[in-house]
Amino acid sequence: MTDQPRSLSKRLNFRIDEATYSAFEAKVSAANLTRSEFFRDIILNNKTQVIARKITTDHTKQALFLINKTSNNINQLAKAANTAQQSGKITDQLYLSVLESLDQQNQLLQAFLDHVN
Repeated sequence: MTDQPRSLSKRLNFRIDEATYSAFEAKVSAANLTRSEFFRDIILNNKTQVIARKITTDHTKQALFLINKTSNNINQLAKAANTAQQSGKITDQLYLSVLESLDQQNQLLQAFLDHVN
């Protein structure tokens, strides 16, 4: 910081809940600073590392939407297969084959999700 006075022309406004405000006020009081001085000190001297969030593209959003829908369909098929097997409408062999296929689809979707994220 320089010794020359700076023009304080920019204003910041934001809302916080009561618990956060109480914690902020306690820290301001302990620092023996005004709220503005305390906040400026935090901005200028804080060692927090800022990490930008990944930008989600429209393509990624669409892929995630489709995967979510597909995952839901897989769950519905698994439930239907389980219900049919319990009521004796399909054989154990067919039931196990359906479950294996559903598990493979689930693994493929999970691998794709890991790649997208």
